[in-house]
Amino acid sequence: MTRFMKNTFIFSFLLTALMGSAQADIRIMSYNLLNFPTGNIPGRVDTLKKIVDYVRPSLLMIQELRTEDGLIAATDMIDNLGYGSFACSQFVPQGTSMGEYNLQQAIIFDQRVFRLKSQHEIVTELRDVNEFVLYVNDNQLETGGDTTFFHVFVTHLKSSTGAANRNMRLSSVSSWLEYVEENLSPNDRVIIAGDFNLYNNSEPAYQAMVNPANMIPMKDIYSSYGDWSSTTFNHKEIYTQSTRASQLFNDGAGGGVDDRFDFILFSENLIDSDQPLYYKPGSYRSLGNTGQCYDGSITDCANGNPVPANILRSIYYQSDHIPQICDLHTSLTLNTTELAGEHRPEILLPRGNIATSLLTVSLLPRSNSQHSLQVMDMTGKIIYQQALTIPATGARQDINVETWPSGTYFLRASNEYGNFSVIRFVVVHQ
Repeated sequence: MTRFMKNTFIFSFLLTALMGSAQADIRIMSYNLLNFPTGNIPGRVDTLKKIVDYVRPSLLMIQELRTEDGLIAATDMIDNLGYGSFACSQFVPQGTSMGEYNLQQAIIFDQRVFRLKSQHEIVTELRDVNEFVLYVNDNQLETGGDTTFFHVFVTHLKSSTGAANRNMRLSSVSSWLEYVEENLSPNDRVIIAGDFNLYNNSEPAYQAMVNPANMIPMKDIYSSYGDWSSTTFNHKEIYTQSTRASQLFNDGAGGGVDDRFDFILFSENLIDSDQPLYYKPGSYRSLGNTGQCYDGSITDCANGNPVPANILRSIYYQSDHIPQICDLHTSLTLNTTELAGEHRPEILLPRGNIATSLLTVSLLPRSNSQHSLQVMDMTGKIIYQQALTIPATGARQDINVETWPSGTYFLRASNEYGNFSVIRFVVVHQ
């Protein structure tokens, strides 16, 4: 056996030994966080923590993000909840300057469930539409199985009534549709989510997204309910704004729960139960809205609500929008490599698994012990190695990847007792 074959064999064995878990329902959430993390309401991260800990999403799609620090603070907070291994997309400032309205979108995701392949910003006349290409962290990947990719688009369309604002919403959607036509294929899996600021189902922007003539027509789970703008609408539980009857701390909108502005739309193949990843029927809801708090605050929906009163209060204070949540189901077996084994070191990548110059590694050894870090390329060749003494509280290490070729790499952390974990990351140079 050649050295190359030996390294590759050993490397494949290491990965296979760490694989586990089973098919699952995967919770996703879209949330307009309202001028996060600044705004006029104190304790934004702590309030968000209560909501996330209740919902426990594997994918959080964020709107109204003001700063990179806010994205990092939210990612660290979710990661510290301990139910996953979370990373975030790269923060990219808006491509169009809108002054105080220069808000951005991003995602935070559980690396045990999803991995980020790439991200892209579609610049429109108001705000970017952000694309994130994810794939399911399936344990068949390392043995040559098909990769289950899907495209997540997160957007925040123009607010307010009037022809000019409706036209701007349509303009942003048209830019997105043009990008999809030019860069995706008809069978690609697509989610588009966010604060669409749509007032009824006859709006041109809405009709453009769900047009069956599109290369990839999008499906609204609630389309059969009809025009949601009528006061006689029978499904007020799908409304998403505002959480407050009156404006709070001079930030966000008041007026009570009476608009449907927030959406998660799916491509047809993501609602097909024959696919390896699909929307779980009946799982979509506007968190905490029972339909009994129309024109009131979300806290007025407390009577008989399965969502606890303290979570309703957190939704009330966090934002003027209600989180949109649903489940995806996968028949694939997830790869929980970086969390496997009670005494294995836990590898986290708090800045994500795509690196351009520095890869930030967080290690939770669970005991004060000696550790070794190794990075291997796709051939199994070790290109980086370092010995570390890590306290039980964990440690962070930055690895300079500036001179490494673009491509896929594997980081292996092992301790003095012979326990180890492996995680994959990508180096990308512009």
